[in-house]
Amino acid sequence: MATDSLTAAFLAKLRQMPFSGESLEKAKYGILDYIASAFAGRADAGVLKLLRAADEEGGRPLAPVLFHGRQVSREQSALINGFMGHALDYDDVHVEVRGHPSTVILPALIALADRGGDGRRFLEAYIVGVEAMARIALALSNEHYERGFHNTATAGVLAAAIAGAHFLGWPPEKTALALGLAATQAGGLRVHFGTETKPLHAGLAAAAAIRSLLLAEADVQASLASLDGRIGYFAVFGQGEERAREHLLRDDATPRIVRPGLWHKLYPFCSAAYFGWHAAEQLGRIPLDQIEEIEIAFTQRSDAALIHRRPTNGEEGRFSIEYIAALILSGRGIHAGDFQRVPIGDEIRAYMDRMRRTNVFDEPPGVRYTRITVRLAGGGTAVAVGDRPKGSADNPVTEAELLRKFDEVVTGPNAAAIRERILALDEARDVREFAGLLGLSVGE
Repeated sequence: MATDSLTAAFLAKLRQMPFSGESLEKAKYGILDYIASAFAGRADAGVLKLLRAADEEGGRPLAPVLFHGRQVSREQSALINGFMGHALDYDDVHVEVRGHPSTVILPALIALADRGGDGRRFLEAYIVGVEAMARIALALSNEHYERGFHNTATAGVLAAAIAGAHFLGWPPEKTALALGLAATQAGGLRVHFGTETKPLHAGLAAAAAIRSLLLAEADVQASLASLDGRIGYFAVFGQGEERAREHLLRDDATPRIVRPGLWHKLYPFCSAAYFGWHAAEQLGRIPLDQIEEIEIAFTQRSDAALIHRRPTNGEEGRFSIEYIAALILSGRGIHAGDFQRVPIGDEIRAYMDRMRRTNVFDEPPGVRYTRITVRLAGGGTAVAVGDRPKGSADNPVTEAELLRKFDEVVTGPNAAAIRERILALDEARDVREFAGLLGLSVGE
């Protein structure tokens, strides 16, 4: 492998990453949040469809399906568990990724747990995966996302392959081989947001990462410089190798799992709507007959993920600021059942019909907010700005709040044991027992 290639330099940079007590703790909390999100999504209709597909396909039972008391092939495990963690859009995001790192990286690592390895190595692999995914997404730029790609899939498959190679202790050349095989499987379109294919992207990326590692292990040949040149990954998906080099090879001392850190959610809808949710919460209930018009303004194109302006059901509503703002302004508030595939009622539709979106392009780079302006029928306006929603880097979920989310969501006889194993994962000599515990059915 040429030492001057971007691919080689990027992998070398990741191998130089320091691991601190703080980054290990942040990784534990990321796992807690992913497990809570997967538990909440374990009975989702899409999960059950994927289980039926796994039954039809068959395969060697090596890796767990979380909370279902069964094992499947490694690829099937990564696919189902990736979907499960993202099924309700309740899982973490990362502002630099502009997507969901944990629900791709962790299912891939769990699928490899039968190989053995200690808990610290598992945590370090996860940290490396988050770092890789953030750097790759930054290198792709916002244009990649705004063109219609879903970073969770397109950056996630590369990051999960890198994380898996780290967990397995692979040398740089073998890791580059797996990375090349992953890069050629990258894909995922935002047009599917609000359907089962959106969480499927996470599962497909995790499964493709596992496939890439298995093919590399079988010595299936691929380019060892897949990120480089005029036909490499960043030329095709991004803006070329030179722009990518700037972000991939940055000398940042603090791992990205620490700063800016993972954004943990308290409600199961898209994080792009959280700024608008913050603004709407400040306004509170305003009766419909008092409203003439509602303007919702986003900085730059920060509403790109919110593709549904007039959703037909609650699942589409996860990606609609109009729906979320209507729930709050109507006085209904946010409830888990509001985001299921059920029709939206007439009152909420009436609120949405009075809304329009705008975008603000004259703010400095990095400034992000959502401003809601309600023009009242009797004259006057009510205005609120959402710029520090709960969970964001400026207003993070506390450890106590995250533990409360876990305790409220994860139930059953093994809930406490799972929680304690995660919090002491850096002391575990072998992750196989931990993965086995996660695979037990809820009633066991």
